[in-house]
Amino acid sequence: MKFRTAIALALTGAALIPAVSRAESTYGYNTAGTGTVTATARLNLSVTVAKLILLRVGTAGGTVDTAAWTVGASIPATPTVPVNGNNTAVNWNGAVPTFAVSGNQTFTVYAWTNSTTGTINCAVGTWTVPAGAGVNVPTNANFAVTATGTLPHPGANLGACASTAFPSNTVATGTWQYALGGTPASWAAGVYSNTVTYTATGL
Repeated sequence: MKFRTAIALALTGAALIPAVSRAESTYGYNTAGTGTVTATARLNLSVTVAKLILLRVGTAGGTVDTAAWTVGASIPATPTVPVNGNNTAVNWNGAVPTFAVSGNQTFTVYAWTNSTTGTINCAVGTWTVPAGAGVNVPTNANFAVTATGTLPHPGANLGACASTAFPSNTVATGTWQYALGGTPASWAAGVYSNTVTYTATGL
């Protein structure tokens, strides 16, 4: 029993000895003791670089910026911009009011990756619309986006999102300007909201 125990302990101890990496070994030999002899040994080199991708649209950190527009009315004949209130007198000639959209919204954008190929895409969620609005609502295609700089917007408008490449190992940056088009005079009154999600991918 003592003999078996000793063998078991020896085997256990051997199992605990860490494996030793062995390098290549060769030799050169000449029995005459003259001339040149050589021995070579090779060592493999390996460098692993972590893959990283960064994306920023608008404000840095966890804040989600909002591109906001107002669609204001003007009452003909004499252009009259309404003010909040009720029962306000106006010189209306019976023509259809006109509606104008507030100015464009511009945001600074950045992206960086050391992946072989970096791409960016966008996806628009489901719109929250006023009750009873029906089909008289803004569409994704109404939001045109103009890009300047080295980071392209993935599509000419939010209804045309498509995977778009940007350069690797250099900061791609610029501005994205959002313009609301469409026919606001046909939209039902109310507040419309949605979220567009941009995804940068390193391949």
